[in-house]
Amino acid sequence: MTYALPEIDDRFLTEAPIVVPAIVELAATPEQVWEALGSDAMWSWAPIIDQLEWITPRPQAPGAIRRLRLLKAVTIEEEFYRWEAPHRATFRVTRQSRPFLDGLAEDFVVEPAPGGSRLTWTMAIAPHRLPAGAGRLVPLLSKGNAAAIGGIRKILPR
Repeated sequence: MTYALPEIDDRFLTEAPIVVPAIVELAATPEQVWEALGSDAMWSWAPIIDQLEWITPRPQAPGAIRRLRLLKAVTIEEEFYRWEAPHRATFRVTRQSRPFLDGLAEDFVVEPAPGGSRLTWTMAIAPHRLPAGAGRLVPLLSKGNAAAIGGIRKILPR
C-alpha cells in the first residue's frame, strides 16, 4: 500500500513547518556537481538511504521520478517539478509506503564560486503529527544536512 501526498510548490520551501537550509563549497565545476546530483551514486554515502533508482529515463527533465528506500523501512517517490540543468532542481515527495510525512520538498541550487561551486540545498518538511517545538531543531538539522550534502565530494572528480 502507498500513501499519496498533496501536491506542493515553491511556497512550501518557505512556508513548511520545518525549513532546513544547507550550503557547501565544492572544488568542482557546476557541471560536475550537477552530473553528480543526477547520478545513480547520489546519496550512496548516506546510510539512511539504502536504495535509489530513477524511474524515468535519462536525460532528466521536469516530471522525472526517482524512488528511494530509507532505513530499509520506508519507500518514497519523488517527482522533480523543476530541472534546470546545470543550475537548479526541485522535487516534492508524491508517495510514501508509510504515512510519516504530510509534505516534503527539496531544492538544489548550484552556482559558480571561487575555487569551484556552491551547492545550496533546502529541505522543507511537514512531518505527520508534527511534535511541538520541532522548529527549534532547524540549526542542528542545518549542520547535519550540510555534512550530508557535503558527502557529494566522494563522487566528484578529484
